[in-house]
Amino acid sequence: MRVAVFHGGHRPITIERFDDPEVAAGEIRIQIARCGICGSDISMTAGSAFDYAAGSRLGHEFAGEVVEIGRGVSTLKTGDKVAVLPKCGCGHCPACDVGHTFFCPTGPPVFGGFGDFIVAPESAAFALPQSISMADGALVEPMACGLRALRMAGMRGGERVMVIGAGTVALSVIYWARRLGAGPILVASRSARRHDVAMALGASAVHSFDEDDPADIKAVLGGPPDIIAECVGKPGMLQKAIAFAPWRGTVLSMGMCTMNDAVLPAQCTFKELRLIFPLGYTIGEFTETIDAFEADAVHPELMVSDVIGLDALPATIEAMRGPHNHLKVHVNPQLKASHG
Repeated sequence: MRVAVFHGGHRPITIERFDDPEVAAGEIRIQIARCGICGSDISMTAGSAFDYAAGSRLGHEFAGEVVEIGRGVSTLKTGDKVAVLPKCGCGHCPACDVGHTFFCPTGPPVFGGFGDFIVAPESAAFALPQSISMADGALVEPMACGLRALRMAGMRGGERVMVIGAGTVALSVIYWARRLGAGPILVASRSARRHDVAMALGASAVHSFDEDDPADIKAVLGGPPDIIAECVGKPGMLQKAIAFAPWRGTVLSMGMCTMNDAVLPAQCTFKELRLIFPLGYTIGEFTETIDAFEADAVHPELMVSDVIGLDALPATIEAMRGPHNHLKVHVNPQLKASHG
């Protein structure tokens, strides 16, 4: 089978062949149908201090079909479509007690979604309803992040929300803000191409960064934003969010900037801001996302701008390190060539 491998530093990502692993008790083999390119696949393979370890298999936003089950597997069967958690838990640590396996110190990662097949623990995979496409299944993982962030912000409904950026993480915030009963949602983005997707997922208005005058923002929102989600991850963007925040506002840092980024603490202090740095989601939020996709008339698949074959992945990631027009790029390992 083929899998994408990161070799560290500035070395190229390669597509390599490995023997198919055996399926042990409690495990399943999944034929991967879709795997999304995450912003971390770009930022954490760029030669920074936050890079994945050399030798890491890449790909964690994936969905596929169960093609083999190990002894003792009871919740899944062959032929099931599944979305998969990128990290399992040990089941008995404080993080696992609340279902947040990202913070389990011993739980194994489930990476390798940029590949033909993967063997995963049964506990990491969740069956998808037949009404959910494989493309939507591969969006469960990134879309659950918006739910987690807004829950951490204490969203109750009616809040005025500002989202800086219009990539996948930003769209996850828009989607869940609307579902959780937000008031007006203003999106600030440089990309005119993403306007229609942001509006379809629940935004009230989309402005360019050049239009981000505080008076204009208040006019669109009917007042200052209660929650501001910074989803760009470039230096200066977090301070931009802080500057727009009102007294006792909440700023969500979701861009995961991997470089030093100066902020002005005194400005936060004099506004009594809450500055929150969410990571991932709980298992409950992951399954809640699946349920939302099944019930919702708007399917996030509309944010997929490109579908490429596995062999095109290394060059696509390199191209996405610079300016580009992609939104969410999905890899379909069964494609022989890329297409848009």
